[in-house]
Amino acid sequence: MPTAPMMAVPGLTVHHQPCPGAATGFVFICPGRFEAQRGYPCAAGTGANLARALIELHRRDPVRFSSPHRADYVVTNAWPRVEYPALTGRSVPTSEEVLDQDNLHRLAAELGGLRWVVACGAQAHAAVRALRDAGWLAADIACERHLSQRSINTLRVGADTASRIAHWCAAVLEQFSPSVENAPQIVA
Repeated sequence: MPTAPMMAVPGLTVHHQPCPGAATGFVFICPGRFEAQRGYPCAAGTGANLARALIELHRRDPVRFSSPHRADYVVTNAWPRVEYPALTGRSVPTSEEVLDQDNLHRLAAELGGLRWVVACGAQAHAAVRALRDAGWLAADIACERHLSQRSINTLRVGADTASRIAHWCAAVLEQFSPSVENAPQIVA
């Protein structure tokens, strides 16, 4: 069940959490079973890992990550349709579907105005790079692994989720251009 603040987000859908005025956003692959059940993107374990990452990202780089709360960011998906094996026979869309021009136009509109975008997972990487290459996304981008627990557990660093998330955050921050006006030193 979504928390009260999530339910109150205007325009919230299973694949997209808008945040007018946000400077930073996250792109995941597609909504799945938990997102369909809860009615918002990046739910369950992936959402819990996003919450952990936002605390760390905000601590290390409060210019790009101005808040530790997910409601202060755009969160969307490279593919808007719910995918999971019991429903569609698969858990992710094809690259062709993600790179379809109509889909890319939708994603470009959802990311419009952002200065920084973190793409999480291979299909999200492909979509965000295609937007940038087409000139439809001016944001500085970072492409990192998905934040699902399964993906985070494949990191060969740290002994627990917290240390792996910290490593993931460091990898994200290393990809952003260092020249941000009034940016503080990134905290290690």
